[in-house]
Amino acid sequence: MSSYVGWNLQKAVADARGHHIKSVSYGDASELGRTVVHTYNWKVCSQTPSAGVHSTVTKLAFKIVGVNESCANPPRATSGSTSSNGGSSGGSSSSGSSGSGSGGSGSGSGGSSSTGGGSTKTQLCSIRSNAGNCYHAGQFCRASDVGARTTDAAGREITCGYQSGANRWHY
Repeated sequence: MSSYVGWNLQKAVADARGHHIKSVSYGDASELGRTVVHTYNWKVCSQTPSAGVHSTVTKLAFKIVGVNESCANPPRATSGSTSSNGGSSGGSSSSGSSGSGSGGSGSGSGGSSSTGGGSTKTQLCSIRSNAGNCYHAGQFCRASDVGARTTDAAGREITCGYQSGANRWHY
């Protein structure tokens, strides 16, 4: 089995599946417990089992961070606790929601989570437009983002949902 450490998650999942690994799961390596919405904007920090000769491996698990984040120093929660979510391709994952293992593309990465009981946000603009900009309430959102949560540039939580006859970001 190859070492996928440092690889883009979408490419790592596709390559592993191409090598007949039936189940690939992944989860946030940070303390934020972010959900993977699009595999395109994540990178692999570690894998289980490790690289080497494992001819009978059918399950592979990755710990991941955003493509612009450090594996050695992943983001930390500011206070309180978060729930951990991840994704999987193929088989089942014990870590939460499903992610897309191959194909397609997107520009967002995971959801944002609130910490503690207050309104402190753990990450600003975790889902961005194709141009790389933060969304704000009232803007149209992609069909693939329906149900997802992120924050606007001011740190207010927004959700993508059907509103006013279209999919829009709203408070």
